[in-house]
Amino acid sequence: MIGSKRLTVSAGLAALALAGVTLTSAPAQAATGTISCTGWSYTTYSPGLTGTVRPTTVTVAGRLNAVGPHSPTGSCLALGSSATSGTRDVTALLDVSCNAILTETGTETIVWDDGQSTSFTFTATAAHIASNTVLTETGTVTSGEFLGEKVVETFTAANLAFADCATGTGVTSLDYATVLTILPL
Repeated sequence: MIGSKRLTVSAGLAALALAGVTLTSAPAQAATGTISCTGWSYTTYSPGLTGTVRPTTVTVAGRLNAVGPHSPTGSCLALGSSATSGTRDVTALLDVSCNAILTETGTETIVWDDGQSTSFTFTATAAHIASNTVLTETGTVTSGEFLGEKVVETFTAANLAFADCATGTGVTSLDYATVLTILPL
């Protein structure tokens, strides 16, 4: 019985070869995993944010589950990954103000403590919700760990932090509570 199945499979493969059909293996799927982290992002603005939109150098030092001077606490829970913390440091020239703090697209890279990194494209929006300003980035991982997965990252600052918007120097720094979630699509 086994011999006849081998003969049938062999004959089928030979017929496909004669017909010019090429067999290929299916593409490998991206490794699936998930991670959810909390932390802080210390952001500086030069010149400071005022009521006028103007070119501003924005520098972000982001820490996920890493304690530091601007990051008092954090956590990370990962499945399918050994990452337990991450960092991102970004500098960009953006047209921003206190009322138009961020609405853009871009690419962000997080370096994980397991030696890997995650880069993702995102679209960012800002909203004033109750007594907070919330920036939300949504996108998809384009390279590295968690390839192809969905990203949602929020940055929340108290509206009181914007009290200097009406001054000559403006708001020169903000501490944002950060939540990052990466999930399979």
